[in-house]
Amino acid sequence: MGKLHYLTALLLIVLLAVVSGFIFDSIEEKTDTRKEKVRHTPDYFLKNFTATTMNDKGMTAYQVNARQLEHFPDDDSMKLQHPLFSFYSDNKKTWTAQANEAQILSNSETIHLSGNVILKQIGDLKTKDKPVHLNAEQLTIETERNIAHSKSKVKLNRGKSYIQASGMRADLNKNKIEFLSNTRSHYVLPAK
Repeated sequence: MGKLHYLTALLLIVLLAVVSGFIFDSIEEKTDTRKEKVRHTPDYFLKNFTATTMNDKGMTAYQVNARQLEHFPDDDSMKLQHPLFSFYSDNKKTWTAQANEAQILSNSETIHLSGNVILKQIGDLKTKDKPVHLNAEQLTIETERNIAHSKSKVKLNRGKSYIQASGMRADLNKNKIEFLSNTRSHYVLPAK
């Protein structure tokens, strides 16, 4: 009976070791496969700031002033409150854009503006052409190509003339704007 008792105890210890090994492995496996999600909370913020982004030639591409910026590490995006962007071509300011909010994606090549968006062309003092002034609820600007586009209703003013449409696409380098649908216009002849 002594040998049987020791053999049963040994078998029970081996069985416990095997079972605890399986339990330990399954706990370790669950810990490895369950990755902790990074929450979408800001890791830093700026207040009342000005920042300048340079192009690949070392010239100013655009400058932004805003009341507040929050940076989110999970997707490397930034959210701005009341931003004013100034866009440059050959170190000359050509357009400005302002809105209630803006989101800049991680590559800094795409800016999403929302809420009372105003896009303004900077007038050239050498010509008598009136600068363009465009209002929209949302506008996306691709900074690498200087393209602006919107799917929302837009209203473009140039002097006393205006165009209303649903959606637009603008090449800010060429000062060319294409309206997408439901276009209505009112043209006022210049005074002689």
